[in-house]
Amino acid sequence: MVRRRTGGSGSPELLGELLGSALARTGLDRDLDDYRIMEVWDEVVGPAIARNAQPTRLDDRRLVVTVRNSPWLHELGLLRSELCSRLNERMGRKVISEIFIVVGRLEDTKTSSERGPSARKPASLGPAPDLSGTGLREELAEAFERLWRASHGRRSD
Repeated sequence: MVRRRTGGSGSPELLGELLGSALARTGLDRDLDDYRIMEVWDEVVGPAIARNAQPTRLDDRRLVVTVRNSPWLHELGLLRSELCSRLNERMGRKVISEIFIVVGRLEDTKTSSERGPSARKPASLGPAPDLSGTGLREELAEAFERLWRASHGRRSD
């Protein structure tokens, strides 16, 4: 807790209160509150869409959403105006006027239990390739085999 003396009353004020009042005076408090839309996204759109689409940026009144692939780009394109309305309703005011959708890589922040039953482990790729006779030095072949096992979640026997 950081406190600062004020000029007139001599009583200390919390730094958070000072920052809050400074943001309110400049109008930035509302702009910062707009970013809560990122926090309410999963709740508003539901688990299926949240697993495959995430908001990545808020540019003025345009929410940029990254989707996993082209089918999700098409699906969200069809739902764009409904999602925009539902997000604004959840925020209690018009925060966004447009949703811009792009295909890209999503951050996977949820555990498999949070993703639900549709989450599957990747298929096994079998044993590490046998590199004997390839001309690789033995230590490189062993390092490759350890790397292979580690990337596929297997322990050496």
